[in-house]
Amino acid sequence: MNAMSKIVPPVLDVRHLSITYGALKAVRDVSFSIAPGEALGLIGESGSGKSSIAYAVMRYIKGDAAGEVHVAGQDIMALSETALAKMRGKTAAMVYQDPMSALNPAIKVGEQIAEAIRLHGKLGKAEAWARSVELLTRVHLPRPADIAHRYPHQLSGGQQQRVVIAMALACDPQLLIMDEPTTGLDVTTEAVILDLVNELRRETGVAVLFISHNMGVVAQVCDRVGVLYAGQLVEEGTAQQVLRAPRHPYTVALMRAMPGIDGPRRRLSAIPGRLPDLRNPPTGCIFVARCAIASSECQTRMPALEAADTHRSRCHYRDEIEQRMPPEPLVEEADLAEAAGARPRLQIVDIRKTFRARPALPFMRAPAPVHAVDHVTLDIAPGRTLAVVGESGSGKSTLARCVAGLIVPEQGAIRLENEVLDPLVQKRDRVAQQAVQFVFQNPDAALNPHWTVAEIVGRPMRLYGKDLDPRGLRHRIIEQLEAVKLSERYIDLYPREMSGGEKQRVSIARAFAARPRLIICDEPTSALDISVQAAILNELLALQRQHGTSYLFISHDLGVVRHVAHQVAIMRHGKIVEHGPPSAVFGAPREDYTRALIAAIPTLEPRSAPVLLTA
Repeated sequence: MNAMSKIVPPVLDVRHLSITYGALKAVRDVSFSIAPGEALGLIGESGSGKSSIAYAVMRYIKGDAAGEVHVAGQDIMALSETALAKMRGKTAAMVYQDPMSALNPAIKVGEQIAEAIRLHGKLGKAEAWARSVELLTRVHLPRPADIAHRYPHQLSGGQQQRVVIAMALACDPQLLIMDEPTTGLDVTTEAVILDLVNELRRETGVAVLFISHNMGVVAQVCDRVGVLYAGQLVEEGTAQQVLRAPRHPYTVALMRAMPGIDGPRRRLSAIPGRLPDLRNPPTGCIFVARCAIASSECQTRMPALEAADTHRSRCHYRDEIEQRMPPEPLVEEADLAEAAGARPRLQIVDIRKTFRARPALPFMRAPAPVHAVDHVTLDIAPGRTLAVVGESGSGKSTLARCVAGLIVPEQGAIRLENEVLDPLVQKRDRVAQQAVQFVFQNPDAALNPHWTVAEIVGRPMRLYGKDLDPRGLRHRIIEQLEAVKLSERYIDLYPREMSGGEKQRVSIARAFAARPRLIICDEPTSALDISVQAAILNELLALQRQHGTSYLFISHDLGVVRHVAHQVAIMRHGKIVEHGPPSAVFGAPREDYTRALIAAIPTLEPRSAPVLLTA
């Protein structure tokens, strides 16, 4: 037997894959492979083609696909619909970003898993149910026999995601495709899911195609990384090569857009411009319009995806990246100093909010009350940011809504510069309403889809400003848009005509249009690409310096918090368990819970042990 006969064929082999949606060339000539037990991460911004490739591998694609895709030796492009149905779930399975869209809300989760087992196997009803409970145990769900009888809405987001993973594993597939499986999850829940993926790879030898825009997450799971930009593979190599010594300007920019939890604070790198028009891609380098080191050669000649050992890069200057792209400047630590002796702009005094649920039936006992905010006292200085950090259910968003007057607490007071605010926003006077504005997590839900940008940003100016003639109002709207790096051309656009990052900038422009003293930012960047997040965070900091606005910043991302906050409050079960400047909270945490949150943050260094939280 010669050496060549010992080579194990890849589980997934993609060759020269191209995907089009009409005239849109979404993916162009992408090739990669994944060996048994190996994990390949595909990273890139929204619109880069990551999900299109994943759906093409399962042949769920709605567009036209050309090229070759082999899964466990089967030519996916040539399979009949009957053969495809057998392949999906049995040979290859997919875990989606939103578990609720993958689970039937009207069927118990155990039955949903058992149904997949019966579909591809020969087990009877009782055996399939027992196997579903076994799979729930395998993904480390507590009381699996009990959870099997629950409906999806009775589980947390992290539990739902583990059910979806159990369902994907039901028939022992050789390939597992995970499309942003931890986006939207708490950092601790995310860590549990990532540890689970690594454990399953070790135990079963399943190959994993892991799609994400978070490099820290990819570093925890993947052996190799491919970087996609505008439908083209621009860099590929081992995770250590790509994430530690990138050789493409786009990868470098993504890495510099990622806020860190330690080391010196540097300005985040926001990638200028937008993705190119893929109906007519440029003839030269696909990244040329946004590249900091592009030359005339890059305009006219597309670089090949050339390799140096196992590290491939599609850049003419792949060997000069480090010299041509020096590090971003450090953030001046003086900007983080607390304003000495300043009177607090906002005081949260002994706030308490309890939610009580009614029993499902008159003869049943009512569920125990939930103390969402439990005697919380905090304050924010002028021009400073207080970040409130915690897992889902910790009470941080309830606290923010109490400050905004959207939820009425049963105890405590909210003071704005010594003025006690009415608990209900509708009862606050016009000056108090103007003083406190809100930037929500989801701009799609926060912006009126029937209004133009001019109407959205202009409304607070008409409500709270002096009488402005139409020309003066338009001038102020343009000024406000330019402050968040949007040009005049956006003024007549509707929300549906903009990207997620552009819509969030409009939300910020609307908040500042009222000229408030306090802005509540409730997870304002959690739904955005990391490069767009960097741009939004940079704009929030610049606007704060310009206007002296205070922020109450709600987040579960400690890297983001460390970048923007002057004070940090760690919240758990409605209580503040730790409070202080970021250097103290992150550098020398006193509480086990804070230490667990920090340990769960996905960094470029793989964790040596699973994350464990105290009860």
